[in-house]
Amino acid sequence: MKKVNLILVVFSILITSCNSNYNFDKDFNCNVSTPYGLEEISDFKNNFVIELPKNWKTNLYYDDAVSSVYSADTTKSLTNSIILDASFVLNTIKIDDAFIEKIKKENLKMELIELKSKKIRFNEGEGYYNLTKGKQSKFDYHVLNVFSKAERGFLHVKTEIYGDSLVNERICTALKLIEKIHLK
Repeated sequence: MKKVNLILVVFSILITSCNSNYNFDKDFNCNVSTPYGLEEISDFKNNFVIELPKNWKTNLYYDDAVSSVYSADTTKSLTNSIILDASFVLNTIKIDDAFIEKIKKENLKMELIELKSKKIRFNEGEGYYNLTKGKQSKFDYHVLNVFSKAERGFLHVKTEIYGDSLVNERICTALKLIEKIHLK
């Protein structure tokens, strides 16, 4: 009987370690499923892969230091949509107290109120997320930033949610997509 329990424990550890990305469901009280009709998109410099709905408008951007995938559901109005910008930055960072303090100060400068933040493990590296809210023009505005340290730089995923309709559901949908990002 002890052998069976040990085998089950080892098996469950192996299964949960196969998915190296953080599960945001508990932190954000998510109860949404992953969107369907996804397609894999690589950033221009092949640093990461993200799965996004096929009907979203997606643009790639790159320069010497950054390679980005910018996408939004343009079939919906701004106050019902999700804007997602995933970037790989060729610059090392240390996700420590100084980094977190810098993010918090930048949020204050932009008059954003922090709702949640936490150090995490994401894509097998140190990570951090920060959810804020504020006003952008005349709209309520939520911004979720997820950072993940990588070997050659870091991944930064920014999600913007405008308006006050279904905010948690849209944030959770974005998080389901973020959880599927894999570094190459």
